[in-house]
Amino acid sequence: AEERGLLAAICESPEDDTPRLVYADWLDDHEEPDHAEFIRGQIAIHSMPPDDDRWLSLGRRLADLEDRLLPRFRRRLPRGVHLSAMTSELADTAD
Repeated sequence: AEERGLLAAICESPEDDTPRLVYADWLDDHEEPDHAEFIRGQIAIHSMPPDDDRWLSLGRRLADLEDRLLPRFRRRLPRGVHLSAMTSELADTAD
């Protein structure tokens, strides 16, 4: 129930990173540090220019994490919520 509330907050404010960071903290507290790292890394990479020396290595790390985490995470999403394959940002898709 708590996780669903956090996901709902992300959907309600898709442009705000704060709910994502709160969710990342929650994931850390619930023994999912890789998923928390993934979310924080997404936020970081979206704020840095592609010519930043860290961009390529962070992008590779995120791709590795996404490959491992995405299948399991998709099964946990509430109905009406999907995960974008490109950025894994949550978006409300309810009709």
